[in-house]
Amino acid sequence: MSMPSSAVVVIDVANDFLFEPGTIASQGGAEYRARAQALLPRLTRLLHAAREAGVLVVYATDAHEPGDAELLKWPPHAMKGTDAADIPDSVAPVEGDLVLGKRTYSPFVSTGLHALLSERGISRLYITGLHTDCCARHTSGDAFQLGYDLVWVTDGLQAFTEEAHRAGLEYFRQWYAVDPARQFRLAADLAAEWLEGGLASAPGSHQG
Repeated sequence: MSMPSSAVVVIDVANDFLFEPGTIASQGGAEYRARAQALLPRLTRLLHAAREAGVLVVYATDAHEPGDAELLKWPPHAMKGTDAADIPDSVAPVEGDLVLGKRTYSPFVSTGLHALLSERGISRLYITGLHTDCCARHTSGDAFQLGYDLVWVTDGLQAFTEEAHRAGLEYFRQWYAVDPARQFRLAADLAAEWLEGGLASAPGSHQG
């Protein structure tokens, strides 16, 4: 079933956030890196299914430049034009995907994402990537206030700690979700529905 009004947003799935010696990955430690890297096979399947179903895939990945406000808080990371800002091969973009380099937590602030989605008629966003309690949270807040229908892929998100990940999901539930049974989904369930031509709005589990 074609779903031209939907998009999967992949946030900050870049080398610097996943692998040693990435700046962000190093700050998170080995346990964080293992959980973050565990997203990759889930996202690989989800993105394949999305493309098959006509769901737009949007990459919103840090591509910082010197002087960015975020670098007052964090050390330089995922700098534009470096390997650190590259998306891993296993989840690499393909023709037809929308690839954006962001300079702020939320791509709605620094990439023109809202206009790009609007011109494509996108009204539903499936949120994935890093981090649940930071960039995914700010992206979700902007999207909610702009009127998008949001779905969080709970096992397609992660944070520095499992506690922070779960806190991020709970924040979404408290402040943005209007139908949690529909809006908190698992990657495998969505992928199966899309590949089988099922409805993306079918009820699913809220799991982190």
